[in-house]
Amino acid sequence: MIPPFPHDETTLRRSIFLTHLTASFFWAAVYIYLPILSPYIQKISGSFKSVGLVIGAYGLAQLLWRIPLGIWSDRWQKRKLFVLYGFLFDALAAVGLLFSVNTAMLFLSVFAAGIAASMWVPFTVLFASYFPAEKLAYSMSLILFSTRVSQIAANYVGGLVAEAWDWSGPFYLGIGLAAIGFLLANALTEPPPKKISPSSLRQLLSVGKNSMVILSSLSCIILQFTVFSAPIGFTPLYAQQIGASKGQLGMLLFSYQLPNTLATLLSGTYLPIYFSQPLLVLCGFLFIAGSLIFLPLTSQLNILYGVQALNGFGVGLAFPLLMSLALKAVSPEQRATAMGFFQSLYALGMTAGPIISGIIAQELGLSNVFLINGLLAFGAGFLFFKKIKPLLPQNHEARKNVAAGKNP
Repeated sequence: MIPPFPHDETTLRRSIFLTHLTASFFWAAVYIYLPILSPYIQKISGSFKSVGLVIGAYGLAQLLWRIPLGIWSDRWQKRKLFVLYGFLFDALAAVGLLFSVNTAMLFLSVFAAGIAASMWVPFTVLFASYFPAEKLAYSMSLILFSTRVSQIAANYVGGLVAEAWDWSGPFYLGIGLAAIGFLLANALTEPPPKKISPSSLRQLLSVGKNSMVILSSLSCIILQFTVFSAPIGFTPLYAQQIGASKGQLGMLLFSYQLPNTLATLLSGTYLPIYFSQPLLVLCGFLFIAGSLIFLPLTSQLNILYGVQALNGFGVGLAFPLLMSLALKAVSPEQRATAMGFFQSLYALGMTAGPIISGIIAQELGLSNVFLINGLLAFGAGFLFFKKIKPLLPQNHEARKNVAAGKNP
């Protein structure tokens, strides 16, 4: 089934491919330096609290910007413009990190990276416009899969480059990736504005009262709290404590992203045929919880890689389903607002997670960071399962229809 835009199958396929490619550069420009970011921050700032504060700037920027960006994008019916701005901020963040000499400069640079990530709101809505409304979960799974593949490659290469060229290498590569992505984004095809009366600000803000959007967003707050506390935040520092090199830090994040990518693809395509969405989200949270609780018991890098893999698989199971539920709950003209609300709320977790975990690490020790985050994930999974299950299709045939892109 071909959606209203683009009008022919050839243009449709070209648009989908180009958006996949552009999205890959969008995230690679940040993830190229992510394996060494926490140690780099600690090297300049000198404390766990500063590491948490600076990494928290990434989520803070998204918390402040994602809802306004979603509203503006819906009211103007523009998506491509915001994608272009995203690449400019990607480049600005890499330049800032390259020349940072204190915590304040690090904070502002990571804040710029967060502004760039906020442009992902209209980016995902642009990609969803190439698909029928019934295939939102499918489209989100596809675009997230391509971004995960680019993140895997960027993580692996970033660690090797840091090992060979020292700290500055990944930041130079980030600038180059952002420049290429900007050129690709110029070629993106955007649907013409629909001839409908623009939603009022009150109508757009009413998205924040939708119970499905709220529940998905609140669950994702805890999900992102754990992600930015552990895999992206303090797990690399723990790995350094047990002897990891810069190159091995890249492998550590690679071991998280590879199963994350596989689970991201399966969660919106194959697995919903056989398992309910609530069960898949619950399993995702349980995998995250188990990996975090076990993590401080590990003393060998090879075992730590496996623990990271389990965590990544759990995040990949839960995250695309939570995102698709937030979009599915609203009308098409409100989707950028819904995505902005969803992503802005879960940015609370991205902000609070590393900041609170930095304080915990400083005062109670690094091991308690992982234990507390594991318990949070455990509780969030069962709470979501209890609240969401009655609202979704329960029988096998309904699950098959959802996976096939049909209305339940």
